[in-house]
Amino acid sequence: MQVSSSTSLKIGRRWFVQGINYLRVRNNIHGVSCNRFINKLTMAKPEETLNNTMVKVAKKLGYENSQVAIKPTTSNGANYTSVLYNVTLQAPGKEDLHLFAKVALVGQKMRAADPFKIFDTENLFYTTLINIYEQLEKKNNVPEEGRLVTPKFYEGSLEYMKEIMILEDLSAKGFSTFDRLQSITWEFAAKSLENLAKFHALSIAFAEDDPQEFKNVVSKLKQGESFDSLQNYIKNVTTTALKVVKDENRDRLAKFTDELQKKEVFENFFQEHRRPFITHRDYRQSNLMYRMVDGKTEVVAIDYQTVQTGNPIADVMYFIFNGSDKKFREQYFYKSIEHYYEELCKAFKRLGLKPEQVYSREDFDYELKKIMPVGLVSSIFCLLVITADKENVPKVSEDLVFDDFAIDPNDLYIERINDIVDDFIKMGII
Repeated sequence: MQVSSSTSLKIGRRWFVQGINYLRVRNNIHGVSCNRFINKLTMAKPEETLNNTMVKVAKKLGYENSQVAIKPTTSNGANYTSVLYNVTLQAPGKEDLHLFAKVALVGQKMRAADPFKIFDTENLFYTTLINIYEQLEKKNNVPEEGRLVTPKFYEGSLEYMKEIMILEDLSAKGFSTFDRLQSITWEFAAKSLENLAKFHALSIAFAEDDPQEFKNVVSKLKQGESFDSLQNYIKNVTTTALKVVKDENRDRLAKFTDELQKKEVFENFFQEHRRPFITHRDYRQSNLMYRMVDGKTEVVAIDYQTVQTGNPIADVMYFIFNGSDKKFREQYFYKSIEHYYEELCKAFKRLGLKPEQVYSREDFDYELKKIMPVGLVSSIFCLLVITADKENVPKVSEDLVFDDFAIDPNDLYIERINDIVDDFIKMGII
């Protein structure tokens, strides 16, 4: 029986991964830690991976006799899975092409978290999901200003330990990321929530247009159960929050976090209730780029590694509470919620859907009450890193593990987490 090259590669990879898993259970290999030994066997140098991929890009685009200029860049503490590069592709008679590259730098320790599909997920988004969304927008004659804008995708690879994504470099068009240490402004929040509403509405349009294909794609997006691999991290960050919260609020927060460490409670916060949406799951200012054009703000999301089904309101709560200070929420919290739902309804209508049928105000209000605590949950999990001083953020490396994100709190974190706890007490949630 002949075996196709594709099948042979799959079998070979399965045997390889099984061998890696066997090695992982051993404590040491000739005095070298197992994980470090495995990393050395499997992980190519990022620039080698990038150079090899750029050869494919140049050939695909017809850039003959090309030159590639590679410049390492940084997200200033917003990225922990990849090495980042700005790339310029040049060739005689061709316009310079400005690209952005993400090359995996995740070792076996992090990949041991079950499951670890962030590269597969982002690749699926750019190669499959965004194409479906674009067809839905064309089918419904959605005007350009009402369409979801994403970075242009050029090339990707899911080769084990050498995963890479090549996208357009939005910074070359004047876009920049919002400073994660600053509170979001209303102008930025309004455009970001509008963008999020377009993203969410398209998932429902997809589900309505082709239910079976929606199920097929969603099954590939599911990242599975992650609670077990995060338990130690959850314990560490909740302990930190309890240490710095005001004495008069500590018992209330302790009761909330005790419940949070139950698997079914934790997972329920991020599940759909009335109907499944495809959600972002990491919608924060560091994953959004913006620019001003004729006095108007434009926003583009740039990271789709955590996309999966869930509740859309969880994305809204995550965005607001991980990106804003008390002053912003006092003025704009409820305005932000109203603005999001209004924009969601507009996006539904542009796609030929009736909001009252696919996701009514009654559905939204019902889920809002259930999902609002995600604002506090995500703050406990994420604010330590989001507010970390640049010199104290975990360093991107193959040895990085989840526990490395449980860093010491700084003054900004202490201020933010206390203000958020105050907000949830005032709202009667804790």
